[in-house]
Amino acid sequence: MLTKLLAIAWKDIYVTFRDRNALLYMFAMPVALSAIIGLAFGTDPDVSIDPIPVAVANQDAGTALPGGEQWNLGQIYESVFIPAEAADPGNTAAQVDELTDAERTDDPAQARDQVNDGDLAALIQIPADFTEQAFQGNSAAVSVYWDSGRSIGPSVVLSIVNSVTYGANTVLLAQQVGPAYLTQLGTELDQDQSAITQATGRVMDAAMSVAQDTPIRLEQVNLQGETRAGDALQYFAPSMAILFMTFTMAAGATTILDEQNGWTLQRIITTPTPRWLFMAGKLLGTYVTGVVQMIILVGLTSLVAALMGRETSVWGDNIAGIALLILAVSFAATSLGLVIAALSQTPSQASTYSTVALFLLGMLGGSFIPIENLPAALDWLPKITLNYWGIQGFFDLSYENAALSAISTNLVVLAVMGVVLFMISTWRFNRRLEI
Repeated sequence: MLTKLLAIAWKDIYVTFRDRNALLYMFAMPVALSAIIGLAFGTDPDVSIDPIPVAVANQDAGTALPGGEQWNLGQIYESVFIPAEAADPGNTAAQVDELTDAERTDDPAQARDQVNDGDLAALIQIPADFTEQAFQGNSAAVSVYWDSGRSIGPSVVLSIVNSVTYGANTVLLAQQVGPAYLTQLGTELDQDQSAITQATGRVMDAAMSVAQDTPIRLEQVNLQGETRAGDALQYFAPSMAILFMTFTMAAGATTILDEQNGWTLQRIITTPTPRWLFMAGKLLGTYVTGVVQMIILVGLTSLVAALMGRETSVWGDNIAGIALLILAVSFAATSLGLVIAALSQTPSQASTYSTVALFLLGMLGGSFIPIENLPAALDWLPKITLNYWGIQGFFDLSYENAALSAISTNLVVLAVMGVVLFMISTWRFNRRLEI
């Protein structure tokens, strides 16, 4: 029985690797597509943002506080975007200055024209009576004009202005409400006027101290300690390899229908050969072809990556993980090909079914584009495909340097898919009366 199994398997392997067109389709096309996509997307993982051109028109004249101190809230906004030359590099203003290319302007109208022309990302304009109106409890507005044609720059500027405004409003609230509340509380507690005045002064000083320290903080996370260079080939080499391997598996499985048309299958069935043994032999032959195809593609794409000057490993360094994933994904793909053959009546029908089904599964599984941003209602769809589990497993090994345990779910799912699909194909062939 084992001899029959190996004979059936070897016949399919021999026929496949003697076909030059099949070899071209199995190896040349996926390697070429992977290389083209890798060249198109490149290897640089860094996204640089040019300094954001901003103009600040601070027309605020300021106001005198009850104690005689002059105060200018507009200066807070200006100092955030345009720091002093001697500013500490760790200061908030110095950090904002790294993001923006800000300059003062005394001509807001001209600056607005520059925004309209696309020369500036935003203009921040503070009116002349801004501080006076704010300390009197009246509405005081900072105007921000931005270029709607830019995607990132205006959002950054608006976020900073909003943060400064929120902090300034907090200070103003403390300055306006605190003294009045302390006066009322002191009167109720029969405190003398001097004690109330001293407490009020401390509240005022604390509020002004908060304002002087600039009510905005930026946190920058330095990721240079763990730099990972992303490469498009790390995703598309496995995705193309798996996609073309599934087509090879489907084509191999459809040889069952060719043998049926040539009455080879009928003659085999008339011998003491169980149908499951015939199916297992076809599975083994096609499976070995798929495994060999994947192994060669791993080597070829790695060679192409090296010739292209790529420093990152396309498939990773976890040899055991790569080997197990190749075995698992090839098994699932082979069983899927058998199901397609079992559901078809003729080789041409099987070719049509496999083209439609495998391209659809490839799209759902992420063979053409990454699919991690699907809506929540659809994020389960990729998980029904072997492409998804294979691609994610290989990508985790290469990009994430994942351990074997991290891809255990991928291996189990692919193995279960293979077993279930093989059982379905065997059941379907047993029900075909013409066999």
